[in-house]
Formats: sequence, C-alpha cells, structure tokens
Amino acid sequence: MTWAAFTSEWTKLKRRTLLLATFVGLAAAASLFVILIFSQAPATGHGGLPSLQELARPNGLIIGVTRATMLLGIVAFGIAAAQTASEYSLGTLRQLLVRQPRRIALLAGKMLGVLTFLLLAFLFAAVVAFAVAVVAAHARHVSTSAWFSGTGLSDLFTALGDISLAVVGYSILGLAIGQFLRSAVFAVITGLAWMIAVENIIARIDPSTAKWLPGAALETVASGGTEGPTFSHGLLVGALYVVVAVAAAAFTFTRADVTA
Repeated sequence: MTWAAFTSEWTKLKRRTLLLATFVGLAAAASLFVILIFSQAPATGHGGLPSLQELARPNGLIIGVTRATMLLGIVAFGIAAAQTASEYSLGTLRQLLVRQPRRIALLAGKMLGVLTFLLLAFLFAAVVAFAVAVVAAHARHVSTSAWFSGTGLSDLFTALGDISLAVVGYSILGLAIGQFLRSAVFAVITGLAWMIAVENIIARIDPSTAKWLPGAALETVASGGTEGPTFSHGLLVGALYVVVAVAAAAFTFTRADVTA
C-alpha cells in the first residue's frame, strides 16, 4: 500500500543526521538572508536592497525568506534527487520491491514521504527566519506593527503558500532526475548545474526564453509573480514541468530493470 511505502520512506528520512542537517541547514540559510537584508538595509531604497521603510511595511516580514527561495529550492532539489538515486546506488530498492511489488504504489509513497519531509523542513526554516527577522527589526529600530496586521498576516500566508508550491516543484524535479540518473552525486550535480549555470546562460543568450525554463518558473511562483512573468504564467509552466516529470518518472520506474 502507498501508506506503507510512505511510512517506510519516513523511517529513512527521520534519521538524526539527515533530519538535523536538513532542518537546521535550511533554517540557518533562511536566517542568514534575513540578517544580511536587515543589516545592509539603507534608510532609503538603494542598489536593489529593501530600505528600512520598506521593511516596516506589511510584507516586510517575508522579504528575507522570499529572497532565500532559490537557495531553499536548490537544497530541496538536491535532497530529493539524492534520496531517490541512493536507492539504486545502495541497492536498497530491490529489497523494497520484494516487500512492495506494486511499483506505482511504492513510488507514490516515496514521493509523498520526501515532499512532506521537505515541506516541514521549509516551514521550520520559515518560523526560525521570522523570529530572527523580529529580532533584527528591533535591532535596526524597524517597526513590526504592520507585519501582524490583517494585511501583513494575509501577505504572510500567501507568501508561505507560494513558496511551498515552489518547494514542491523543486522537490518533484529532483525526485525525477534522481530516478533517471540513478546516481546521487551525478543527479545532484546535473540538477544544480542546470539551475545555477545553464538557465542563466540560456537567459543571457535569449532573455525571451527565461520565462519558459523550470527554475525561473518556480522562482516566479515563489515570489508571487514578477514585473515580467506573472504568477499565473509561472504556475502554469511549473505545473507542466512537474506533470511531465512525474509521468516520466512513473513510466521509467515501472519499466526499468532493478538488478542491484
């Protein structure tokens, strides 16, 4: 059953080394962005950094976490790819298939396990980053009253929803790449090279193609839309990539031979 595969995946994911490294690492990364933004924020807008006045607005609480989305997505991608590919490289997938020969059920349970793990890690990181933002705001004498107003809370939950969607997208793409390449190291390097380097090169060569790339689409979703691509466009493009990735991974998983 899918539930058995889900709980089996969580048994592996909740290992202390992996759980602490993921939760603490994401929280530290998000908090670092918050600290840098508040410490470098000028009195008025300058050089693309939000000003202290902008940080006092209702959406000021989420600016740091939103700026860290790309890093959080890359980490989610890497962890998801490694978890899938390691089943092949370590030879554990064959043993799992002996216990659960229904491959689609096994794949669905494993995907749900990784997705919930990464979403919980992101939410933990967000809570820690928000607490750091409050401390940093008081240190820079930035008023936080607007953050907890009706508008501020609405912006907060909207941003958390948008970033969660992006994290799911990054995670599914990572799971699919890990399934295709079957090598944790190769899957992580390939995926990160694409998102960090290749997409930027393609966008520089032909800027009009940027909005159709998976990483750029998910970043648009996480930021709630940009001055260029809108949120709905990013969501549509990201969803298409995710659907294709899931379908391709399921097709490959059900037909591939597992000999190790």
